[in-house]
Amino acid sequence: MIARLTLLAAAAALVGCAAPGLSSGPTNLAPAAFAQLPPSNAGAATMTTAFADSAQLQRVVDDVLANNRDLRAAAARLKQAEALADAAGAQRLPSVGVGASASRQRAPNDQGQFRNFNSYGVNATAAWEVDLWGRAAANARAAGYDAEGAAQDRDAAQLSLAGTALNLQAQLIGLGHRLALAKEALTVQNQLLDLVKARVGAGRGTAVDQARAEALVAQTAASVPALRNAACLTRLQLDVLRGQPPADCDKADSDPLPAMPEPRLISLGTLPDPAGLLAARPDVRAAASRAQAAAARAQVAWAARWPSLGLTGQIGWSAGRAGDLFKSGSQIHSIAGALNWQFLDFGARRAEENAARAGYEAAVATAEQAQLTALQDAQGSLSTLRETELQAVSQATAAEATTRARDLALKRYEAGVTDFYTLLTAEQERLVAQDALIQVQTARAAALLAVHKAFAAKLTAQR
Repeated sequence: MIARLTLLAAAAALVGCAAPGLSSGPTNLAPAAFAQLPPSNAGAATMTTAFADSAQLQRVVDDVLANNRDLRAAAARLKQAEALADAAGAQRLPSVGVGASASRQRAPNDQGQFRNFNSYGVNATAAWEVDLWGRAAANARAAGYDAEGAAQDRDAAQLSLAGTALNLQAQLIGLGHRLALAKEALTVQNQLLDLVKARVGAGRGTAVDQARAEALVAQTAASVPALRNAACLTRLQLDVLRGQPPADCDKADSDPLPAMPEPRLISLGTLPDPAGLLAARPDVRAAASRAQAAAARAQVAWAARWPSLGLTGQIGWSAGRAGDLFKSGSQIHSIAGALNWQFLDFGARRAEENAARAGYEAAVATAEQAQLTALQDAQGSLSTLRETELQAVSQATAAEATTRARDLALKRYEAGVTDFYTLLTAEQERLVAQDALIQVQTARAAALLAVHKAFAAKLTAQR
């Protein structure tokens, strides 16, 4: 009987190798090439932010990767998934156990007289479920794909959190320069106010000019608390990402404020094509792994509808005295096979298979959506970088022109050729243009960081 069951298992195993009839996996949606690439400048740095010292940005990345709590949780989930994959793989192999027993009981003998009996036993058992339809193998594959997905989730979290931290650092540097500009403008505007007051005292100015100068100083001073608060909130976010308790916002940064980048066009060098992008993105690979895991689980549900074959064996020794154990007369052994098939379940297992198939189709759609999101992210970051590059060049020209206009208006006012309103307007325009330039330069750096993140590139920086 056991030999017949073994032959049945060997024949059925050939059938079990075939997966159930699922639809094809995720379609590769990558286009031939990206559009709207930024302009190229051979003299510019390749794939760099040109925004801050690389050492400072690298410290931010290192702090995030070492201390971020979300990354620790992702690493723990990966260990959990790997352990479950090991457990699922072990279920394909036979299980072996050993046991020992000793008992004393009082019971009647054949003549009805009560006697005390001792019993001692030692045994070893083995059990194995023959994988007729590939259920155990498919379950192990599903757990393995889950572990792969968890590893890719960890990589995606590293990329996302490092990119977010660098973006916050870029914003923080930009806010620092805007705050420095406002303080520098306050110094200049107070000098203008002193000049107007002196002219009014000498009878060569008007109270209107003085009131306008005082209003400009007050307006600029009002922007300082708002900029300080924005910098504080940004610093708090950055501290949390770096796994640190929120720091005191009034404490000055230990590092000097990096210089703002010059407005020049940046060459991105050789970017991966769309297909290469999808292959490099950990979020896309994670979604594909989940689709593979769902396919394996659909096979598990399909295999559950068919018979299962289990083999068990036992060898042991049993005796009334411990000294008689392991003697030839005390040996017991057994071997058995069991074929089980729940052929009547009123459609329950069929419904479970249909649910698993639907889960696979959902995972396929999610994987394709991850591709589209990645392509959108990459194309959008390239477009944003191209436009902010052009905007930075034009804004730098405007800032330089307004500075020249302010300087000329100041000379003309001191010479008595023009009125104070012209000088005041020129100073306001200079402040607005310089502040806008810093914001555009910050956006330009953030856009380049977004390109790094979209293309799963190494998030470091060079000057």
